[in-house]
Amino acid sequence: MTFNAKQAGSAGGKERIEQAPIDPGTYPGRLVQLIDLGLQPQKAYQGTAKPPMQEIILTYELADVFMKDADDNDVEDKPRWVGETLPFHNLKADKAKSTQRYNAFDPKGDWDGDLSKALGQPINIILVNNKVGDKIYTNVAGLSAMRAKDAEKCPALQNPTTLFSLDEPDLTVFNKLPKWIQTKIQGNLNYNGSKLQKLLGGQKPDEKAPVKEKEAVDSDSPY
Repeated sequence: MTFNAKQAGSAGGKERIEQAPIDPGTYPGRLVQLIDLGLQPQKAYQGTAKPPMQEIILTYELADVFMKDADDNDVEDKPRWVGETLPFHNLKADKAKSTQRYNAFDPKGDWDGDLSKALGQPINIILVNNKVGDKIYTNVAGLSAMRAKDAEKCPALQNPTTLFSLDEPDLTVFNKLPKWIQTKIQGNLNYNGSKLQKLLGGQKPDEKAPVKEKEAVDSDSPY
């Protein structure tokens, strides 16, 4: 897929340090990852089946919130990431979450619907805490455009941007994605016969890999 909304239909063996949820509020940051998950089934709404939709992952790098070390000190070269998975709607769907996200990045409509231009761009990220069972997750509630003078002061990304599109799949990028995301991409309804399947030598999805749905990000990974 293209990322034009007008056309839309821990490694290394180190011990993981548990990170506290991020306090609710509005935080400066930048879009660091845009990942195409392909055509995915949708959950029924109030008992009514919904048609499949293209889904994307948006991941944001916070400018002033960092991972904590074992002594609860900021690790300033490891900014926190927050991410969300959402259906990718045509911009005509003005109430859709993807449309709201796009409009926050491009309030003047200068990009002609091309969401990929949002990569690396500064944005205000509205975070909330949601409790699921005994665990509290940090989730993205919305975005808002950043004032020009604030955008000029927003720190640059500390990590390289990642763009993965099923229209032009890059195996180097794909192979760096977490296994569960690879599995979900390979499980999309248009995978069979796709460019990605051909690049993978006709490989079928790994049914043994866990596919987890997680809107929250409470570690050094957005997944």
